[in-house]
Amino acid sequence: MRVLLLVPSAPRTAQPLVQAPIGMLHAASKLRHMGVTVDFLDLRLAKHPHSELRKLAPTSNIVAVCSSDYELAQCYPSLDYAKQCIETLRALIQPPTRILCVGSHATVNPKLTLAYTGADVAIRGEFEWAIPEFVTEWRSSISETETWPAQGPRIASEAELASLEAPAFDIAMMDKYFSEGFEDGELRRVKSGLVLGNRGCPFGCDFCYLISGRKFRMRPVSSVIRDIAIMVKEHGLRHFFFLDYTFTLSKKWVHSLCVELVARSIDVSWLCQTRVDCLDVEVLSAMREAGCKGVWLGVESPVLEQRRYLGKGKFGSAELEDAISVIRSNGMSPLAFVMVGLPNETELTLRSLNEWLARTNVYYAVSTFRRRMGTPLGEDLQHSEVVKTLGWGYMDIKTPFLGESKLEVSKIKWFFDYHETNPMRVANVLRRNEALGNTARSYLGDS
Repeated sequence: MRVLLLVPSAPRTAQPLVQAPIGMLHAASKLRHMGVTVDFLDLRLAKHPHSELRKLAPTSNIVAVCSSDYELAQCYPSLDYAKQCIETLRALIQPPTRILCVGSHATVNPKLTLAYTGADVAIRGEFEWAIPEFVTEWRSSISETETWPAQGPRIASEAELASLEAPAFDIAMMDKYFSEGFEDGELRRVKSGLVLGNRGCPFGCDFCYLISGRKFRMRPVSSVIRDIAIMVKEHGLRHFFFLDYTFTLSKKWVHSLCVELVARSIDVSWLCQTRVDCLDVEVLSAMREAGCKGVWLGVESPVLEQRRYLGKGKFGSAELEDAISVIRSNGMSPLAFVMVGLPNETELTLRSLNEWLARTNVYYAVSTFRRRMGTPLGEDLQHSEVVKTLGWGYMDIKTPFLGESKLEVSKIKWFFDYHETNPMRVANVLRRNEALGNTARSYLGDS
């Protein structure tokens, strides 16, 4: 039995960083424990993607194409990259080989995903469990099911998370993945490992898709330490990003993790992400001692009305300023996720954002708002005429406006000028380090 796990290629302008597909590597590990031969191909990193695909695909019994691993699951990207990959595969394989589409799109709307991509099976939910379970079913009798699991998305229990094997780091080019990280106090492009310690988020912001659901579940600290130690010892990594959506939600868990990192003398530099209203001075101090250099905050906008539209209106300006201050006072750098192009966006709100960024002097990533199916703000999309007509292609519609606002891109050149050259914009740091050159003025999407 041979399974190919595949990550489609994507233009670098659409993703200024390339992080390890941790879900697919966990799936590879579980499949190996079942005695399955696993091939892995990340087309974002492949030197000769077409020749490598031609070599591996025809020998596979199952090919799983991941449209969005966990680092992209919340604000999932266009499905076109996976669609193009699946179209290429169709010319390389013969029945009974099955093509699976896994990730947020298949979980949100399996029927639409199959129709749009031409895949055979839509895998729903946490795919490091769902893929191996489908393979078990397929081995027992070649299954003709089109959706797996049929009863709904696969969500692992906390007990299952506790038994999760270490990701199969050895099959990936771990030294090729990069993200932002701090060296000598400066933000730089660094080789970086990805860590996923917890699943689920109880807050449910209205623009955010939660492939792991809202129930918060923690992995044992010992398992997380094991994964980090493997990446340090076997792959020479010392920079890490904790993908946990609200890293500081459990103070006890974070404190235990930090104590263990220090006790084991694991000398690493890392970043995490959390909410403005989930910070604690004692925990921040422990994080700094354990190597944390920066904390990403889901700010979205300094304008309260904008945050309210996104379902993040529970904290005010004072709380936001306090969060930035307390991170800095504990020797770490605050970083901010911000979003533009909301329906109620105006030139005034854009100027407020620019002024806030200049005043606070935080590193930041800016994304352009779009409603996504599976989120509260995208609730009506599944039955809309545009989705009925274009399927997942609705995400690729080009307009002259900034996101879903009424602001014409051509008339707010001043806004783009500010962000295209801002040294505090993380995408600019990464692109400058990699010397990729200029990107299109009309594009704003760092995360």
